[in-house]
Amino acid sequence: LFPVSLPMLLHLVLFRFKPGTSAERIAQARDALLSLSGRIPEIRRIRWGPNLGPSSEEYPFAFQVWFDSMDAVQVYLDHPLHRRAVAEQVAEIREARLAVDVEVDGAG
Repeated sequence: LFPVSLPMLLHLVLFRFKPGTSAERIAQARDALLSLSGRIPEIRRIRWGPNLGPSSEEYPFAFQVWFDSMDAVQVYLDHPLHRRAVAEQVAEIREARLAVDVEVDGAG
């Protein structure tokens, strides 16, 4: 028998921070977002890393969060801990963001 993989939702956010933002300040924003894992039950997996693609100059950072459903994504977006992390650690240094929600294979 082969394992059945259920689809998941990937919430992918690309970030560009304001010119002159220090690496330390970006790391604080990263840490605030990654700290949501285990604190918001709907999060299945969470990652942060550099954008390795051709758009990396426009959006150098990629934040990825996996969920079971679009409803779970909405719970996360509305959650007070998420809102606080964005308001206190991300909003002030964010120049631009691009977010998409796509269905992905839940395996791996």
